[in-house]
Amino acid sequence: MLACSECTVVYANSKVKRCGRCSALVCQRCLDGSVHVCQPGRIIRIVDLVAEKTSVEWLVDGLLPNVGWTLFHGVQGYGKTTFALQMCEALQLGKTFMGRETKQTDVLYVNADSPVKEWQAMCARIAPECEGWTLVDAPERALGNPRYVEAINTLKRRVKPGFIVFDSLYNLCSSPARINTGDILLDINQMKAIASGVPWLLIHHPAKESNRASGHNSLEGNCSNEWSMLQTKLAIQKGRLVADKELLLVRSNETGMWSMKPERALSATVQGDRQSRTEGYNFMNHRLT
Repeated sequence: MLACSECTVVYANSKVKRCGRCSALVCQRCLDGSVHVCQPGRIIRIVDLVAEKTSVEWLVDGLLPNVGWTLFHGVQGYGKTTFALQMCEALQLGKTFMGRETKQTDVLYVNADSPVKEWQAMCARIAPECEGWTLVDAPERALGNPRYVEAINTLKRRVKPGFIVFDSLYNLCSSPARINTGDILLDINQMKAIASGVPWLLIHHPAKESNRASGHNSLEGNCSNEWSMLQTKLAIQKGRLVADKELLLVRSNETGMWSMKPERALSATVQGDRQSRTEGYNFMNHRLT
């Protein structure tokens, strides 16, 4: 049984059709009577929504879903861009990333954080085989420049990426003052419009002496996922569909590249944590007696 979104009457499944333009469930009576008018959104009973045959796919298994957007912050120099670019190459090539399977996906990296020659050198070091696209030479306050916004839109329509990185919020936003107010969502919505349903990641910086993103708290409230890059791990502070809370990582002193922490070292870390907890428990027992 399905409910018509116009008259709200519940009918047998065969009596309800899905509108080809807006996907709303509409009964034949409302369709024949031209009652239905397509709207920007659609209304549906929760039970009918649950019954729809849809499922979330993962770009990076258990880490990056193919819906929503990710706020990615960390102290300058901690390797956010390196991590994001490594992930982009893995997605473009369809190879494993940090021990996780990926879905081959064409990528677009919008770089407004590095001069062209510096970015070229970084790409050569981090993702030399990546055939994804990148946009460089971004003017300051790019999202406040209609010509630049249209350039991103034109490139996006041309290459049809399945994943987009915006790097970084401070350089892309219309005004730095916006970051500390709710008006920053105007820039976020601009990026959402550019992505137009494609999952995307936004690189940002944390507040001083904090693991949270700098600026207005609407940033953290608006995103689907929130990652914080630390020196030895990726902390997953928010993930509407992600179960894991962290990825333990190691960064090469020679190349600056990220990799998963080796199992042996990971086991030692876990064992050390257990030993610390045991010692603390024994110490407390000793004091109580």
